[in-house]
Amino acid sequence: MQKLILLFFFIGFSSFSQEKDSIVIDFENKINNAPNDSLKVHYLLGLGTYQKSRNTDKLPTYHQQIREIFKRKSYNNIKDLKTLLIQSGVYKRRSLDFSGALKDYLAAQKIIIETNDSIYLGVNYGNIAMLYKFNNECDKAIVNFKKAIETNTNNKNHRLLGLNYSNIAKCYAEMDQIDSAFYAFDKGIYHSKLSGAYDVLQGVYGNKSSLLLDQKRYKESLPLQLDFLKYTKNVNKHLSVTITSRNLAKTYFQLKDNEKALLYANEAIKLGTKINMMSRIYDVYKIRGEIYRSIGKLDLAFNDLTTYNKIQKEINVVNNAKKFKEIEMTHSFEKVRITDSIVNAEERRRIELQLEKEEIQKQLYLASLVIICIVGLLALYLGYLLYLRIKKKNKIKQEQLFNEINDLNTEVTTKKEEVNELLTETLIHLRTKEKLAEDLSKLSKDEEGVNLKSIIADLKSDKLEDSKIVVLKQNIETLNYNFLKTLKSRHPNLTKTDIEVCSFIKIGLSRKEISSLRKTSIDAIKSTRFRLKKKLQLSKDDSLDNYIRSL
Repeated sequence: MQKLILLFFFIGFSSFSQEKDSIVIDFENKINNAPNDSLKVHYLLGLGTYQKSRNTDKLPTYHQQIREIFKRKSYNNIKDLKTLLIQSGVYKRRSLDFSGALKDYLAAQKIIIETNDSIYLGVNYGNIAMLYKFNNECDKAIVNFKKAIETNTNNKNHRLLGLNYSNIAKCYAEMDQIDSAFYAFDKGIYHSKLSGAYDVLQGVYGNKSSLLLDQKRYKESLPLQLDFLKYTKNVNKHLSVTITSRNLAKTYFQLKDNEKALLYANEAIKLGTKINMMSRIYDVYKIRGEIYRSIGKLDLAFNDLTTYNKIQKEINVVNNAKKFKEIEMTHSFEKVRITDSIVNAEERRRIELQLEKEEIQKQLYLASLVIICIVGLLALYLGYLLYLRIKKKNKIKQEQLFNEINDLNTEVTTKKEEVNELLTETLIHLRTKEKLAEDLSKLSKDEEGVNLKSIIADLKSDKLEDSKIVVLKQNIETLNYNFLKTLKSRHPNLTKTDIEVCSFIKIGLSRKEISSLRKTSIDAIKSTRFRLKKKLQLSKDDSLDNYIRSL
């Protein structure tokens, strides 16, 4: 009997293994016909992603081919290397090689951080969380799932959020935090629908239906199981089809629908045998045995319960070996984790020192900025005080200049009055000289009324007038300061006599008046005027008087 079962199992599995998925065939054709290494690696990684949830045993083959391409050194795509490390970590995790999986995930994490890839950062946090979950460290898994959720929320990656919430819900369920688990499942359903990721949504439904089944909420679990079964059949997830059929058999049995319960139990046993996964669902024999017993088929019930006990014993042996392997791997995983913790602690300390340095530099910068601002304000204040001081001095100078100008104006007014007075006296003086000349002429003719005493008196008066003429000349120079300055700057070759004659012309004196003031003849004045026209570079037709008065 045992040999017959084994033969049936072998034939069934062999026939199934010969069936090839059309998607796998398509990938294999693309890989074989890839025109370059880049496309070949791309298709190998795509096939690995597809097989990751279907036939993980194929992953090492794909990964080895990719590593051979990387060894050629002609191909070095860091993005493909990151994907390879993540896939390899998933395979090693499922193979219970926790330490190897952790190394791959950490190597991928380094590339992710270096390339600032926030999308894969969320993926990798989820992978590390799953590693802790499979190592029965749900508390640490939840911490990493929360990091993944935070990262994926920032990236608005609703597909990954659906996966994260579904997996964190399973952790909560294992920790008997049932309310948190159902809340997380509902969040997973929400984000899956939002992203339109039907595959993720069905995965969440499948996980939630299992929790409802464990909670004996059969009616709520049933529709989710049926939807999930339909989905897994469409996408050829044979293990998921097998497990869901087992769950449906259990659900219908509890709902007293033995016919459907038996249908799904038979389907689970048939498919589980074909894919060599009875070790995952061997309890379906126990379920079917109870169904047979409830409908009165005791001999069939006895056979199924006997098979269940036998497989359980075999599985216990395997599980013991597996448990030993898990302990061994866990120990290795713990060693790697401790080592990585030390490295992370050193890296964290280095980062903290760098942050402290940056903080000190920031404080120094702020202090320098404050000092510069204070110095600047002080300089502005001192500058303002200096400005007020200079303004005050300028105001005082302006007042002094104003007073000096007023004094000068007063002096000029006075001088003008003196000049007018002297001019008047000078004219009188000239008339006196004319009278003196007439008297002398009369004296020579012995005319009456003219005597020598009166002539002497007139001459004395003339001496007195000469001193006034000196004052008049000085005042003319004072009043014509700007004129004289302009004249000297334009014609620096003029003599003192030339300048004096120009001053007399400026105030409007005639040739006769000028000759009298200078005690010279009119001809001498004419000669001086002729010489002046040449020095002033005036033409024959130019008026000397007009030119001088225009200055």
